[in-house]
Amino acid sequence: MFDWDVVIIGGGPAGLTAGLYLSRANRRTLLLDGDSFGGYIRNVELIENYPGFAEGIAGARLASEMVKQAEKYGLRMETAEVTGIELFSGTRWVGCSKGQGFTTNIVIIAGGSRNKKLGVPGEEELEGKGVFSCAFCDGGHFADRVVAVCGGGDAGVTEALYMAKIASKVILVEAMPELTATAILQERASSEPKLEIRCGIEVKAITGDDKVEAIELLDIAGKKKETIKVDGVLVHIGLDPNTEYLDGIVPLDSQGFIVVNDRMETEVPYIFAAGDIRNGSPRQVVTAVGDGAIAAISAQRLLQESEVN
Repeated sequence: MFDWDVVIIGGGPAGLTAGLYLSRANRRTLLLDGDSFGGYIRNVELIENYPGFAEGIAGARLASEMVKQAEKYGLRMETAEVTGIELFSGTRWVGCSKGQGFTTNIVIIAGGSRNKKLGVPGEEELEGKGVFSCAFCDGGHFADRVVAVCGGGDAGVTEALYMAKIASKVILVEAMPELTATAILQERASSEPKLEIRCGIEVKAITGDDKVEAIELLDIAGKKKETIKVDGVLVHIGLDPNTEYLDGIVPLDSQGFIVVNDRMETEVPYIFAAGDIRNGSPRQVVTAVGDGAIAAISAQRLLQESEVN
């Protein structure tokens, strides 16, 4: 007898949706997350593109409502950092950092992603000393100060606009020739007087002794270097999947994302993946929710087939 019918790794929108569907189907389902439940959206000030909320909804509120709904239908949630999955002929075993382990018929991996690093001198040394990745979490420390935001995609521009409410000046740095954020975000950024947009610029170093003091930039086209004094550097240049512990267990693509088919199945029987952690994900809340639903429905069908056989 398995401990659980399904163990879900990751408590963001994909994992919570999968847990909701499976719990409503009366499947014994456990969701594990190394942090608090709700995922990255807890740190987003306002989500404007999730259907059903014409005026947008605070990320923390949306996350909270997802957690409540899943709990209502009996999803069991535990805080635990998953460190490995072992595969046996008749069962799967999910291991955690404190020696815990759970046997299960099916595993759904929905552990999401983390912010990608610039990989430049000074970034690691000054992390928490002016280098940060969440405006909603840490932006208050930079009231009336100058902040550089690295990243011109949706996430980076959203963070820059939030920081413009707090900081005296925000410098948005993007290595591409132009911003890649959606049109509406670009329009808001262009009309924000406290926001300076610098495209075609590469960050070469972050400098300072005990705190961030400046950022070194390179104009990619003209090869011109410059140093700008700033009090903080917010990095939002993309995402890396949380899949280090899965190497050799499930197929990963060249960037470390889990390879799945249209049913969210991996090549390994009884192992599914959903949300930002799977290859080809658009990395949107609404698609993560869709992935979670597909993975849960696929898992439910597999459980039904195994019961018949």
